[in-house]
Amino acid sequence: MAVVSAIGFVVLCLLAANIDFGQVGEELPRVALLGAFVAAATFLTIPLSRDASGPRVMVDSPFVFALVLVGDPGVAALVMAVSLTLSGLVHHKPPIRLAFNVGTHTIGLAAGWAVWTALSGGRVDSSALPGILIGTAVFVAVKTVLFVGSLALDEDRTVGPARVLRQSVLVIVMAQVGVLVLVLATKDPALLALAFALMLGAYLLLRTETRAVLDRDDAEATARREAELRAQEQEVARKLKETDQMKDDLLAMVSHELRTPLTTVVGALRLLSAGPPMSPAERQEMLEMADRQARRLRVLIEQLLLAAQSDNGRAGFLASATDRVEADAAKLLEEAATEARAGACGDRVRVRCDRSLPVRTAPDVVLQILGNLVDNACKYGPEDRPLWLVGERAGNDAVLAVEDDGAGVPAAERERIFERFTRLEPGRGLGLGLYIGRQLARAQGGDLVVTDARLAGGARFELRLPLRAPAPALLPSAAEDRAAPLRVVPGPPPARAKR
Repeated sequence: MAVVSAIGFVVLCLLAANIDFGQVGEELPRVALLGAFVAAATFLTIPLSRDASGPRVMVDSPFVFALVLVGDPGVAALVMAVSLTLSGLVHHKPPIRLAFNVGTHTIGLAAGWAVWTALSGGRVDSSALPGILIGTAVFVAVKTVLFVGSLALDEDRTVGPARVLRQSVLVIVMAQVGVLVLVLATKDPALLALAFALMLGAYLLLRTETRAVLDRDDAEATARREAELRAQEQEVARKLKETDQMKDDLLAMVSHELRTPLTTVVGALRLLSAGPPMSPAERQEMLEMADRQARRLRVLIEQLLLAAQSDNGRAGFLASATDRVEADAAKLLEEAATEARAGACGDRVRVRCDRSLPVRTAPDVVLQILGNLVDNACKYGPEDRPLWLVGERAGNDAVLAVEDDGAGVPAAERERIFERFTRLEPGRGLGLGLYIGRQLARAQGGDLVVTDARLAGGARFELRLPLRAPAPALLPSAAEDRAAPLRVVPGPPPARAKR
């Protein structure tokens, strides 16, 4: 805008410096009348949007170019510049916008005058009509292109350039017809006034057409907003319905899962307190059963609490960076295997791991994740098949994996099983263990994923943790020793296994 304004100011000065006062003096009455028409037409604008400060199409072109033909381009440029300045002040245009409008009109006027002069030699007669029409079209086209260029670069525009170009085509046609009428009517002031009235009527038609377009655009925008609101309402209604269904399903699932162990505990305690006499072995069996179910109940409640805290951003493990310590993930894997052997898995547990997997993590968190994975493997894997705890390096990560020989996890479900309350087999658990495990893993800077098993035929759940430092280069003797097969730790003899 600044460049166009500066060029327009230079062109205006050049035109004003070369005014032919003799020609102006000879045609002074018509020049004065056309000048008045130019001043009046400058205030006749066609808004292209509802925004009062938005872009507008001006219809002063016929009168301006007629003034060029009758009088002088310098006089036409000065009258046009003064009229545009007054119109801009009335409409509270910013100074840069006002200067830009004067610049575009002046550059367009100079271009149109140059084309007319080149084609018609400055004559105004029947033989010069093609040059006059082409010069008028060039005048309107140049100023329109400059205006559209600034509009295309304006990020806050309210009207697209295509809309202005479509409207400008009508203005070009109106300007060409208007110039012809004005040139023919300049010999008679009455005819000139009639020509002005005709231009005013054409302006009113254009303005009416533009308002109709704006009304149509407003109606379409209103229809789109109403359609979007209806779609949003339907989406909200659908989500509310889904939420209600999920709430009902969750309450039913939680009540069922909590009721089962609680019923067992209450029943065992009643038998112990008010039931028939029992032998010491029977009493011990009842106590162990109640203890198992009570621990299961505690785990379910803890999972629900952790899931709720994680969703609300209050879970302590989500900000547990200060709880991390330097540890050996291989030792944590062996500790998890020891705990698993002491539980329901017994002698099914096998361990295969690297000698050292230095990490920086919270050991309790790692054991909690591995314990949950092992518990799942025991539940979903065949009872007569082993399950593997594997520790290895994968690039800059330590991978602690739990494999079973079960049915595995379908590829399409491998991300969904980490969502809350997702269970591939209904009636088994709350569907929170894997969700919490992944949250815990990511809070430690790692991740929890599922792949195909390598040592068994089922699923392989991998807990990935960043290694504390890259593995140091091995000495030749150490490299030979390192090339030995990975250490495999079998489970204890079956006689010592505890079911």
